[in-house]
Amino acid sequence: MTGVSTLSLSRALAFGKPSCDNHGPVTVEHELIRRALEGDGTAYAELVKPHLSMLYRVAARKCGSTSLAEDAVQEALTLAYKQLSRYQPGTNFKAFLASIAVKRAHTLIRGERRRRAREDASDSPQLAPNPAQLLAAERTRARIQEVLDALPEKRRHAALLRLDAGLSYAEIAEAVGTTEGSARVLVHMALKQLKAELKDTLEGAA
Repeated sequence: MTGVSTLSLSRALAFGKPSCDNHGPVTVEHELIRRALEGDGTAYAELVKPHLSMLYRVAARKCGSTSLAEDAVQEALTLAYKQLSRYQPGTNFKAFLASIAVKRAHTLIRGERRRRAREDASDSPQLAPNPAQLLAAERTRARIQEVLDALPEKRRHAALLRLDAGLSYAEIAEAVGTTEGSARVLVHMALKQLKAELKDTLEGAA
């Protein structure tokens, strides 16, 4: 599709035509998907537009960086288009997009950490004169991210889809390939572990 590989957030947001969401008629969504697969960039932008804010929340939580989150969303939109033919009509398109965004954000933050590690190994550390509150906030954010990364992948994936994408348990089950009951268990276990691991950190921040 001409231009889809370079689709950006600003371009997607620029389309102001009425769009459907997962609660609208399935036939409208099918039509947008059909047109997108035939190379209609406007149809694809209209299809994903209702989900952009959700995708950004998911990516921002995972990346902890505005620029990385924007990159993750743009790349997720491109990947979603490439995988659009795999999407099964009648299933949840929001869950389809959210799952791709979580995975893409995870890949980008891992690459960013490797890059920073290489830079730290080659350069002398430069201590910026940041205020104490900003330093404490960054340490808290880093600790939260560390605990999230330590969760088993499926549990972490389910927790992010619940907390940041706002998906129902049925939608989470569809996205991670499990039952609704198992999705509830995954989210419950993730939140329980996060609460236990972050107790001291959050109390100190407070």
